Order: sequence, then structure tokens, then C-alpha cells
Amino acid sequence: MATTNALAATPGRWNRELHHYPNQRVRYTSLTIAVLATVVLYYQLYLSGGVAVDIIADYGLTFKWFVFMNVAALVAAGVAAHLGGVTDRVGRANVVTIGLVAVGLISAVAIPMCGERWSFATCFVLLNAAEGVILVATPALVRDFSPQLGRASAMGFWTMGPVLGSLVVTAVVGSGSNAGDWQSHYVVAGICGLVVAALSVPFLKELAPALRDQVMIEARDRALLEARVKGMDTEQGLGRPTRQMLKPDIVLSSLAISMFLLFYMAMVGFGPTYFEVTFGYSQAQANNVLVWAWAANVAGLAIAGFASDRLLVRKPFMLVGSVVVLAVLVVFIALAARPETSYGTFAAVFVVMFFAMGTAYVAWMAAFTVERRNPALTATGLAVWGVIIRIVFAAFVFLAPFVVNTVSTIVDHGATVKAISEGQSPDLTEEQNQVVAAASADGTAAERVNQLRAEFPQAAETMSSLPQAARAGLGVHSTDPAVRAAAVAEIVQATGLSAESASARLDLIGEVPSADLEFLVRFSPLVDPEVAAKLAYVAEHGADVQTAIADGPAQWQRYFWISALGVAFFIPMIWLMTGHWHPGQARKALRDHEAAVGREMAQVIGVDRNAVTNL
Repeated sequence: MATTNALAATPGRWNRELHHYPNQRVRYTSLTIAVLATVVLYYQLYLSGGVAVDIIADYGLTFKWFVFMNVAALVAAGVAAHLGGVTDRVGRANVVTIGLVAVGLISAVAIPMCGERWSFATCFVLLNAAEGVILVATPALVRDFSPQLGRASAMGFWTMGPVLGSLVVTAVVGSGSNAGDWQSHYVVAGICGLVVAALSVPFLKELAPALRDQVMIEARDRALLEARVKGMDTEQGLGRPTRQMLKPDIVLSSLAISMFLLFYMAMVGFGPTYFEVTFGYSQAQANNVLVWAWAANVAGLAIAGFASDRLLVRKPFMLVGSVVVLAVLVVFIALAARPETSYGTFAAVFVVMFFAMGTAYVAWMAAFTVERRNPALTATGLAVWGVIIRIVFAAFVFLAPFVVNTVSTIVDHGATVKAISEGQSPDLTEEQNQVVAAASADGTAAERVNQLRAEFPQAAETMSSLPQAARAGLGVHSTDPAVRAAAVAEIVQATGLSAESASARLDLIGEVPSADLEFLVRFSPLVDPEVAAKLAYVAEHGADVQTAIADGPAQWQRYFWISALGVAFFIPMIWLMTGHWHPGQARKALRDHEAAVGREMAQVIGVDRNAVTNL
């Protein structure tokens, strides 16, 4: 029989088990490291959403390709989350540290070195897989150290990790620093992750199996739990772990919270893209509006977690929070199709919605007491949740390019069409950009230039080779020999022709009717193949982009309605969770528990005293 002595010492840097419940300093240090690990992990994970448009442009991706890469990453994270249940056997702390090192190296070194789409996709999938494991290990650590009656505050502390990760992404990208250089964001995020990994080695501790494998209702239970562990078989009850946790309350509750968080996932994955393509926000503006959401979410997690622990109830917070989220989400969906909606309106809506979302989510995390099934399989129960939430998120993300198919057109072509039409193409000269912008506004200029090019090919070609000032002052109809000589010299300089050939070209230009010649003075740069290609691109994709911009808001509404249905599904599932609705009932249950602990503790102490007497 495998046993664990509660008083045994376990030296070694990589064996960080605690065989007594730690004092407040050690406990809060470990909790802080667990939260920091979650923050830097999600900082690295969610960067792709904040700089999605830059990544798509840099690698020449389509929006659909980018979305399917995210789906593959979520599937990998789901598989890894299932494997995270092994931390019930091997412990949590080392898994977290090694995972942070792996993610940090992928972010700081591997991703910036990716030269094409497939290498980036591979690194991104591996990063998500590491996240799937750590997602299980870090909340398991927090639960190990947190009695159930103080769990809302502790889980609120941990749940801030993903949200603060989102907040860091939106704040850093929204600041405009390193604009256009998305790889440098990954380098900074990876370095932050490696720093936290280094801190976790000396400071992150975990409970020995004999202690963490028991249910702790309140802090005063720890004396009894430590007394129980003498001679305890830590392998008992670990057989067929997943089957033990595949129970209706665990599976349905995990499905419900996954559905509840669909809008959160939508904003993490597509929020900046949504505001950029629908409302024309810059990358910085699109990220900044989400700062309000994440800041409010953090406040909701902290305040509701504290209040839930004081009142000893979870379900009322889940119900009120989810009802408010659903109501405000309906308001947001109505605003999503109104281009006149202001930045301030979106910020206000997000503050209310995400505060309420934090309220419901932290209460759910506290009420999700998988240890009531088997406290030795806490990580396995969390792994079931981790797999389900990744499957739901993957399905939701997969739907995006089909429900909102206009995004592909806008992301793939919108920025280029806009740059060409507004005369801001980086491939053209300032004069060429001015002519292209004028031709885009005119609509018929390109066609007319082609007609003149066919009718007067050498004249059109010669005019296109001249600078704008030379074209305007060519004086082709002048009889002044000095003016003609200057015009011939301009043509020689621009084309490299001989003086005789240049003079002949000048005569050909003079044959062009005055109205057409005036038009060529203005638009002849359109004859240049590179300039013509830009206008052809606008002609090919411009109408589709305009249609997509017009149809996009309604499609986004349909996508957001899916997340609203997810919140509606969550509400009746609240009744599956354990816990009381009324604080009075909760306080009575606590008094009954304290009395039972007192009786058992008296028996344990009596047994120990008899053992000493017999010796």
C-alpha cells in the first residue's frame, strides 16, 4: 500500500510539496505566482487577437485561414487540457513552471523567427497546447490552497489572470507602441513569461497529495485534515479518473459556463477586428475600447468574489449576473448595426456587461466543486471542464467565417482598396498616388485613359513618362522655338530618346485634341503598368468591399446572437450547481459542519492519545 507520512520532509528545488498547511505568507505567495503565471500566459495567448490584422497582412493570409488556425489551436488546447488531469498524480508546480518556460520560448524566440504561415501556425498551436495544460494546473493549485467557503475570493483572484492577460494585450497594443511590428509584442510577452517562470521555481509551492486529496470546507478544518493523513493511501480512488468525473452535474455545468463565455471569446478573438472592419477604428482604438471591458471584468471578479464569500452563497450572484449580461448583450447587438454608435457608448455598455459577467463567472468557479465527487481528482474534474470549454470555443470560432463571411472580404482586400483609393499606396510615388486617388473618385478616368492609349499610343506613353510640371508646361502648340526646344529636352531627359525622336513625339502629342490632351496632362500616369494594376485591383475588389462593409453589421449581429443564446442556456443550469440560495441556509449548514468537525476531531485526538498510552 502506498502511503504518505504527513510529517515527512521532501528536500529539493524541484520537489516543492508541503506536508502541512502553509502559513499565510507561503499561501499568498503561491497564489500570487499562480495568478501571475495565468496573466503572462494569456498575455501571450491573446496577442494574436490584438494584432490579427497585422498577422494576416504580413503572411498574406485570408481571414478564413486565420480562423481555422485558431480552431486547430483550440482543439490542441482541448487535448492538452485532458492530459492536464495527470497533475493529480505528478503534482502541479513543476508542470506550471515547465509550461511557462515552453510558452515563453515559443513567444520570445520561435514566433518572431517564423518566416511563413505554416511555421507560425505550428508555433501558435504548440503555444495553445501548453496553455491547455496550465489552465488545469493553476486553478487546481488555487483550489488546493482555498477552503470552499473562501473560494470565491481565491477563484476571483485566479480568474483575473485571463482577463488581466486580455487587458495587458489591449493596453499595450492600444498604446500604439511598436505599431506595425507585431513580432516585437511577442518578444516582450515571452520575456515576461520567462521571468515569471524563474520566480515560480523558488516561490511556487503545492500541497502533498494526502492533504490536497481531502475536502476543506473552511480554514479551521486544516487541523483535522492534517490529522487524517497519517497512513493515508494516496493512490486509493485514482482509478479510472475521467470516468469518475463524467457526471451530469460536472459535464452540464462545464457546458453551460462555456456557452456563457461565448461573447467573451468573441471579443478576445475578433473584438479588435470587429471594430476595425465595422466602425473603421484604428488598431489602437479597437484595442482601447476593450480595455474598458477587461477592467470592468476584473472589478466584477474581485467585488463579487469578496461579497459571495461574506454571504456564503453563489447562486444568487450567478443568476443576477447572467440576467444582466443577457439584457445588456441584447442592447449591444442592437447597437452593432448602427454606424453612428460612439466609442463612449460602447465603452459604457462594456463596463456594465463585463462587470456582470465577472460577477456570474467568479460565483460559478467557486460553486464548481468537483472535489465533492472525489477530492483526489480535482485536476481531472477541471480537465473535463477544460476539454469542454475548448470544444465549445472551437465550434464557435469555426462558425465565424461562415456566419460573418463579409469579414474575409474586408480583411483580405479592404485595407488595400482603401489605401489605393485614398492615394496612400506605399508602392507608388506621391504623384502617382494623387492621380490614383483622383481616378478612383472620377470612376471613368481609367477607361478613358485606355481609350486614348489605344488611339494615341506614343503620345500617351510619352506623357506618362514626364513629371507633372513638365506635362503641364509642355507647350505642344507653341510656335516659339525656345519653348519647343525646352519641350524636346524634357522628353529626351524623361525617355532617353534622341532629340530627333523626341521632336517627332512632340508632334504626335500635338495631334491629340485639346480636351483629351488636357485630360492626359492630369491622368497620363495611369498608363504606367504598376499604376494601372492598382486601379485594376480597386475595380476588381472595390465593389465587393463596399458591399461587405454594408452587409457586415447585420452578419455580426447574427454571430453575437449565438452568444446571447449561450447566456440564456446558462441560466437554468444554475440550479444544477451545489450551494444555497439564501445566506441563512448557508450559515446553518456551516454551523452543522463545524459541529461535525468538532466531533470527528475529538475522536481523532482520542485515538491518538490511546495510541500513546498503549506504547
